[in-house]
Order: sequence, then structure tokens, then C-alpha cells
Amino acid sequence: MQQDDRRPASAARLLEPVPLPREPRDVRDRAPAPPRLFSTRPYPAPEQFDVWKTRMASLLEVAPSDGHDPARGFEVEYLTCNMADVVFTSGRFAAQTFARVSVPSPVDIWWLFRVRSGEAWFETGERQIHAGPGAMFIISLDDDFRGRISDYEGLVIGMRRDAFERVTEQLDSVCNTILSGNLIELLADYLDRLEMRVIQLSSDELRQAGRATANMIAACIELSGTRQEQGRGAIESILFERAREYIEAHLGEFDLTPNRVAEQLRVSRSNLYRAFESVGGVAGYIMRRRLRAAHAELVASADKRVQEIAYRHGFKQASDFTRAFRREFGVSPRVARERARGGSIAG
Repeated sequence: MQQDDRRPASAARLLEPVPLPREPRDVRDRAPAPPRLFSTRPYPAPEQFDVWKTRMASLLEVAPSDGHDPARGFEVEYLTCNMADVVFTSGRFAAQTFARVSVPSPVDIWWLFRVRSGEAWFETGERQIHAGPGAMFIISLDDDFRGRISDYEGLVIGMRRDAFERVTEQLDSVCNTILSGNLIELLADYLDRLEMRVIQLSSDELRQAGRATANMIAACIELSGTRQEQGRGAIESILFERAREYIEAHLGEFDLTPNRVAEQLRVSRSNLYRAFESVGGVAGYIMRRRLRAAHAELVASADKRVQEIAYRHGFKQASDFTRAFRREFGVSPRVARERARGGSIAG
């Protein structure tokens, strides 16, 4: 891909690359720091990936992409600048896979990506994206996620949660979706121009520019929120359908619970409940589906014992099944069967 001299890579050319530190990143450091150009190139090729893996160890589990032998080298080179409220990073990153799972404690940081070349794939619970050149999206480091990138060039803006208190809900709601619209394009233009300027700023100016950048990001996300909110309904519909299919496939299993459904779909319990809120919640939905399935079998199979039918549909005790059945249909299983034989189906 032909390099445009107006792009931020030209700003990086004014800096001498220094070896990427071998110690893990300190994501809680808020002291403004001038731009540095970190690189794995000063290290022997067989060591480059291990240096990168160690640097990212506090945040991600990283691995080379399939078919790549890290002993042949692993090139990462990026400009990074701590601006207090945000951390500005721009550079080139070798193809790799990564995961952040079982997050032990919150770090209260989002990453805003702007792809210039290459591709990125992310999966967070019910959301999956494939981002190509020009795409912009946000990932929360407090959520489990998995992903991969091809040889990639672009921006990554670290955003501290306490600098975005006004729009935390909006930012969380748009995580792992492709951002779009005139305001997002305006934000992209702003970040491109900022990258050209950061190497000229003093520490005080970096702090002020960091605050201004946080405000700019917040304004663009907040004012774009209406369209993203409209999209939330579609996301919840997809989650509902995925959960419904899983529930139907495992309806007769005793340990089918909302927690299990959330774990299997890799979504939070709160997101799962929101998707089922209009039908009375996940637990209520599972119970009703079990009872409806049991009712259908009960009236169709006169020779099967009630206890056997209850067990087949996730009830360990016939007494529990009878009570739930009566609440749902207003009659006992025996009466429902008798009415069905007489041509009047209860419930």
C-alpha cells in the first residue's frame, strides 16, 4: 500500500526508534510523557516475539498468527505518547492472535482502534466484527474478548474510564461495533491531525491536548448515540435467537440455567436478561418452554407416566412439575390429559 506522507507515519520518522521495553506495560501510569518510537527491530529476530509477549503480558495473551515462525522475526514498531486522559499509539504490528479472558480485576480502560491497513477480527460475547481499512471501533479491556489481526497499521487510543464519566454507558453500548457517520469521520480526521502534532507538544500541552481529545471522542460518541441505540435492538434480537436455539437444544437437562446459557454464549448475565426482558426473563422463559413441551407430550402420549414426562423435560421431582404445571395451565397434568382425551385441551 502506497504511503501517504501526510499520514502520521511521517511524524514517526522524526524520532529515533528505541528498543521496546522488556517489562510489561504499566497501564495505570498517568504522567504525561513525550512521544517515543518503540521497536522490536533492535533485538535479534528470535527474541522479538518474546519481547512483545512480555510487553503485553499485563493486558493480553498474544501468539503469532498461524503459519508464522516467531524465530524468523516479529516486527512491531509504534509511536506512543501518554497524554494523561488518553494514551496515543500509532504504528505497525505483525500479524498475531490475542485474548483477554477471565479478567482478574478491572483496569477501567477502553481501546479505540482506527485501521489504516490490514484487517482485524474481534469477538466479545454476542458481538463479532471484521474491520478493514478505514474502520473505527472500541474494545473494553474489562470484557473478555478474543481476536486476531493481519499485518496491521493504524491507531490505538487508550481511553481511561474516569475521563469519560459522561458517556461511559454509551461507550460500553457501542463496544465491538463498527462506528460510522459524519461525526466519526470528523473524529478520524482529528486523530490524524493530532498525530502530526504530538511530537511538538510540551508536557503541559500534552495534558491539555489529552483532555481535549477525550472531550472530542466523548462528543462524537454521545451525539452518535441515537443511531447506535437503534442498533442495540437488532443486537439483542440476535442474542435472543442464539439463546433460544441453545435452550431448545438442551431443554431436558437439569442444569439448564440462565448462568449456564450466559457462559455457553459467552455473554454477561445482564446482557442476556435484557434480551429476554420482554418475555419475562431467561429463567421464566426456560420454565415455560419446558412446561409447553411437557404438555404437548402429556396429551399426545396416554401411556407415559407423568413422572417420566416430567423427568424428560428437566424436572427431577414430579411434585415440582405438578405445581409448576398447575400455575401455568390452571389444572393438574392428570386433568389436562383427561381433557385432551375428551377433545378439550387445557392451557
